[in-house]
Parts: sequence; structure tokens; C-alpha cells
Amino acid sequence: MNAPGKFYGIGVGPGDPELITRKAARILAEVDWIFLPSTTPSGDGFAYKIVESLHLDPAKFRPVSMCMSRQRATDLDAYGRAAEDIFVELRRGKSAAWITEGDPLFYSTFVHVWTALCNRDPGIEIEIVPGITSIQAAAACAAVPIAKLEERVAVVPAAYGLNHLPELLEEFAIVFLLKVHGVFDQLLDRLALLPQPLQTFYVEKVGTSEQRIVSDLTTLRGERLPYFSLVILRRDQGRAS
Repeated sequence: MNAPGKFYGIGVGPGDPELITRKAARILAEVDWIFLPSTTPSGDGFAYKIVESLHLDPAKFRPVSMCMSRQRATDLDAYGRAAEDIFVELRRGKSAAWITEGDPLFYSTFVHVWTALCNRDPGIEIEIVPGITSIQAAAACAAVPIAKLEERVAVVPAAYGLNHLPELLEEFAIVFLLKVHGVFDQLLDRLALLPQPLQTFYVEKVGTSEQRIVSDLTTLRGERLPYFSLVILRRDQGRAS
């Protein structure tokens, strides 16, 4: 009987293929199977587009259809089915990776697959390869420091954080609001009520050819925004002198 294979959780960064780590690229070239979330019928989701330039064997890819909505029951079923497929391959002695944009442990699909796998066998050998997150990439593109000295940082999904925005900005020097596409106009309404001046940035599709950075958020009111979007709010000027 073959020894069980190893499972990898691999972050491939926010969108720029040059931000894939050397370790991630090496492991993806070596593993038998690469599982990945997909939101398109063709299976070439965002994570696949990031690794496309590595010219990996197309036969290794196993897309998993996801809807990526806030109603997660369908996606949880998909994670469970994917975990079962991965488990079967590991028991056959094959290695498998789950790739995700950003970092595997930061609001990632990987965590759900990992949990489902551990429920089947807590003894599975696993290695997690970190990746650059969208907040790091967005801050770099906007040239705004994430933290200085005693400052604290908040990272909040926008759909769940707007009600607490005044408290967040009181307590934290910088707030990252993730996936703002569905609540952006409500965010503008909340910001208009705040007394303190803020440095603001809207960033979408960071690290891709479609990247956009906007500092005047009010110019985006009413616009249909993409899923991969975030807003940076900073209490001070935030730029290095």
C-alpha cells in the first residue's frame, strides 16, 4: 500500500504573477494534482490566471465550481466534495495542492477545504505556503504605510463592518475594508458623517493589468464595482516623508 501523499495549501498572491513565491512555483511544478476554486464555466478562475505564466501541465488542474456569495451552503458542499476528491488522491499516494489568490490563511477558500479534509483524517500531512495578500499589494501600490510605531491595523469585510466604522477609525490608525463592491454607496454615506479627515484609497484588481486606484471615493458613487476591490482608510497622511 502506498504511503499517503502530502497536501499543500498554496497562496499565489494578489494577481501579479511575479509575486508568486519561488517555493510556491516549485511545489506547483512537482505535485500530482492542483485543485483550485473556479467561478467560470471554463474552470479558468482568478487563481488559475495568476499561475498561468508558470506553464504547468494543464492535465494537473482540477477546478472546483464555486458561487462565492454570502449564502455559503452551496460553496460548503463544493468544499466537501473537493476534500473527498483530494482525500482519495492522497490515499493513493498522490500529492495535491489547493491554490488560492492571496494567502491561504487570510479569508481564503483553502481554510474550508483544510477543515473538511481534517474531519476525514486529522493525520493528513500538510504544508501551507504563504502568499502576499491584497492588503499588502494595495498599500504598496497606493504608497501608504500599513503601520508605524504603536499604530494598530484593522482588516474587515466591508459587508460586515460598516455599522462599526466610527469605532474602528477611533481605535485603529488604518482600516482595510475588503470586497466593497456590494456596499460602496452605503460606505460613502457613512464616511460623509465622520468628523475627522481621512486619507482614502479605492483599489480594484490589484496586481493585474486592470488594476485601478482612486483617491476620491465620491467619484465612484453608483458605479458597478468588481468583486476584487477594497478600500483603505487612514487617519493621517500616511506617507513616508
